[in-house]
Amino acid sequence: MHPKPIKISKLLKYKIMPKKILLLITQDHGGAGEYIYKLAKILFDQGHQVAMVVKEKTKTDEFIVQYDSVKQKEPFFLKIINKLNRKKRKIKLDPKYCFYSLDELNPTVDTDILINKIGFVPEFIFSGWTAFFLNSADVLSLQKKTGAKVFTFLVDMNHLTGGCHYAWDCKGYVYGCSECPAILSEKHKGRAKVNFEAKFKNAHEGNFKIISGSGWTLKQAKESKIYRDQDKFLNINSLIDTKVMTLTDKNKAKDFFNLDHDKFYILMGSQYGNDPRKGYEYLLESLKILHAELEEDQRSKINIIIVSSGKTKSFDEIPFEKTHLDYIKDYKKLSLLYQSIDVFVNSSVEDSGPMMVSEALACGTPTVGFDMGIVNNMVITGYNGYKAKLKDAKDLSKGIKTIFELSPSEYQKFSENAVNQIREFSSLEFGAAVINEILTE
Repeated sequence: MHPKPIKISKLLKYKIMPKKILLLITQDHGGAGEYIYKLAKILFDQGHQVAMVVKEKTKTDEFIVQYDSVKQKEPFFLKIINKLNRKKRKIKLDPKYCFYSLDELNPTVDTDILINKIGFVPEFIFSGWTAFFLNSADVLSLQKKTGAKVFTFLVDMNHLTGGCHYAWDCKGYVYGCSECPAILSEKHKGRAKVNFEAKFKNAHEGNFKIISGSGWTLKQAKESKIYRDQDKFLNINSLIDTKVMTLTDKNKAKDFFNLDHDKFYILMGSQYGNDPRKGYEYLLESLKILHAELEEDQRSKINIIIVSSGKTKSFDEIPFEKTHLDYIKDYKKLSLLYQSIDVFVNSSVEDSGPMMVSEALACGTPTVGFDMGIVNNMVITGYNGYKAKLKDAKDLSKGIKTIFELSPSEYQKFSENAVNQIREFSSLEFGAAVINEILTE
């Protein structure tokens, strides 16, 4: 059964008085940056006073403010001592956990400078991916200074953990991060627990509320020790501009990329092809299983299109005809690519997203993926795609074959359902409705 659609008009019933809103994010680009940028744009266009403070600014929007840290010049001898101390404190980490948040105890920015820079005292603070920029101590300091209501967006797991952004099979975020598998240095093992306790204290003292970015992160938030007692959980998926990412004409889209109308195109992609979180070994195995199950004339109809920042070794092992495309940054061209293909396959095994799942669905392309991240609540077997068992290559293969064998009329229905699912649960309008609900409480 697919979820009962939420009427956006119902959520937009509130008349919103202009609010003063601060959004915090490390950068204004990339998946997490784009997510917060879209929120900022929604709020700005609604007439609110908005400042999106970043460490690295690349966009020209007037509401984006770059925070430049003010550092006093260290005496030479003190610089040497500090450098030696940093070497001693170096922590050996397992890279797959993305343990970026090393210190949650000490604020890293000057609160007064930040507020002076934006020129107003915020009533609401929305914090996103702030690694290498801000921590929970900074957010608490801002909350105390302003009295603002604080909401943290769960674009990955960092707000729930003692430092990692992806917990894999670790349940430390449920119990308190006392035995951290991400930290390999024995003498530093306690760092995650110290960080976790600081986050717990800061979140509760500042009354932070969590907003998840997918069905998967919503589940994690409800399990987490820091946020599980929250009275209400909200979820905003991906935030897709359905005027750009939309279904117009699949045949014309195929013509744009010079694709054969008689072939079945499978799109798979990641900006980081070698990232173990993306599960390419399972994807490759699933394609080999599919190849073995099909007749020769069926195999000849399939073409694999992979979009990534570079080719991996496994690319050459794909048993079907294949094409590699470099990462596409132009959204209109990307929309045409999604429309031109017949199925999008997401093999992520540890992910809060990715955005590509929602983008493909918005363009009317059925999607197959493991039960992880956005797939968890946006892809529905028998409705708009196929949700496979996590890390089960055979089930992933079954999902691809299911879409391949759909009749034209069945495929058309899946395509329509894909578009509707995004309009109801991931559109900018839906995001605006949820945010408006927050601002009027």
